[in-house]
Amino acid sequence: MKSLITVLCGLFVVGCAASTPEGTALSDGSISYTVTCEKDWSSCYGAARKICGGNNFEELDRMADATVMSGGQLAHRSTQDSGHENPVYTQVSREEAFRRVLTIRCTSD
Repeated sequence: MKSLITVLCGLFVVGCAASTPEGTALSDGSISYTVTCEKDWSSCYGAARKICGGNNFEELDRMADATVMSGGQLAHRSTQDSGHENPVYTQVSREEAFRRVLTIRCTSD
């Protein structure tokens, strides 16, 4: 049991250390980072500032994807009213998933 706790603690420490994103070396010797977020651009910029330790960053590339999960549809329901069937249609809204990718380079100015 004691060895299991030791192993779990070790994995936790490794997991925390691995949460820092790995950068990609550029030809000029600087390092670029890729930030992926699903909310909005401000959440990407906040994550970029966090990666750069609160310092400024240069935006190298930006990409946004939108995927339609459901195109929306009319759903048929019927209700009984005094023995008569009343067809009722309700609209199911369409669902979209957004993914934003920001490639940055930390700057010292």
